[in-house]
Amino acid sequence: MSRPKAVVFIIGFFLTALGLTVTLQQWDAIVLVFKAVIGPLMAVAGLVILFASTLK
Repeated sequence: MSRPKAVVFIIGFFLTALGLTVTLQQWDAIVLVFKAVIGPLMAVAGLVILFASTLK
């Protein structure tokens, strides 16, 4: 493994670990955002399906 690839791997590993840490620390907020977004998305998807079913 050449030196630049090793540096990129180490940076990628560090960013992955940091991202997982931040995500797990804010898990309650992430769940709230998901619950707030899923309802409207399901409603819009239902409307699109209803509209598509009327097309010939």
